[in-house]
Amino acid sequence: MLFAKTEKCVISVEGMHCNHCKAKVENTLKAVKGVKSANADLGCGEAVVTYVDGKVDKDELVKVINEAGFSAKLK
Repeated sequence: MLFAKTEKCVISVEGMHCNHCKAKVENTLKAVKGVKSANADLGCGEAVVTYVDGKVDKDELVKVINEAGFSAKLK
């Protein structure tokens, strides 16, 4: 699919305290197949993820963040 439809979701992330944490969350999310972009915000403790519709399970996004050592849940 050349022009796949994308969706966005917001995930609440607890435990991000520095730029290294922010980068870890972003890189963890970007490693999930179908994720187009991931932007974490230390100030509000959230990650905004853009992904290909139908290719990503949002629960999987939460799971990989939790496995990376943070506490995450869908907003």
